[in-house]
Amino acid sequence: MYLLKFPAHPGTYFYSDADIHRADNFITVLDCLMTLFDRYVPGIPGQPLNIKIERSADSPACFRNLKEIHLNTELQYVSQAAYQFSHELCHMRIPFFVGEDLRWFEESVCETASHFFLRKLANELSDEKYADHPALMRYAPKFSEYSARVLDGAKEVDLTSKHQMRRFTLNCYLRDENLYVAKLLLPIFEKNPGLWEAVLYLGHVPSGFCVTDSLEIWKTTARREESAIEEIRSLFLSSL
Repeated sequence: MYLLKFPAHPGTYFYSDADIHRADNFITVLDCLMTLFDRYVPGIPGQPLNIKIERSADSPACFRNLKEIHLNTELQYVSQAAYQFSHELCHMRIPFFVGEDLRWFEESVCETASHFFLRKLANELSDEKYADHPALMRYAPKFSEYSARVLDGAKEVDLTSKHQMRRFTLNCYLRDENLYVAKLLLPIFEKNPGLWEAVLYLGHVPSGFCVTDSLEIWKTTARREESAIEEIRSLFLSSL
C-alpha cells in the first residue's frame, strides 16, 4: 500500500495499491478539483483528508468524522473518479450535517457539483500550465462529455408534487430523480457561482419545514445570492 501526498494540498493523501507513476494523472485530476473547490466552495485550509479506492456497494462515500472519501472506481477511470470525488467533496465541505428534510436537496446539490466541476476541470486542464501532463491536456474535453452523458439519464419528475417531495424526504438517494434536480440547478449555479458559498449554510436549516420554507430559511441564513436561491425556490413553489 502506497501513501501518496497531493502536491497542492498538504494534509491530503491518497491510499493506493499502485505506485506514484501509475497514480500520477489520477492524483493530478483530484488535486486540480480540490483547487477549484477552494475557489468556489472554500474549506478549512490544511484540513486533513484521506482518499481511498473502495470497491464495494457502500462506495462512493464521504465520512466527515473520519475525514475520508472512498471512491468506487479505478486509477484509469479519471472521469468517473472526478465525478465521484466532486460529489463527495461537496458533502465534505458542508460544515454541518444537513437536516433530514433537506438531505435529498443536499444530494441533488452535490450531484450538481459533479457536473459543475467536471466542466470547470475540462477548462482548467486544457491550460498550458499542465503541459507536463500532455495526456490529461488531450483528455480534458472528455470530462465535459462525461457530464453530458450522465445528465442524459435524468428522470424527469414533477417538483411541484407533494407526493414527489414526500418520496424525496423518505429516501434522499433517488439517484435518477436527484439527477433531474441537478440538471435544473446546474444552469443556475453556472450563472451564479457565488451560490457555492451559500451551500455551506445548508446545515443551518432546521428540520420540520416544507421545501419552500426550508429554502426561504436557507436564503435568509446564507445572506448571499438571494435572487439565485429564490430562482431555485421557484422550482418547488407549487408543492406547498
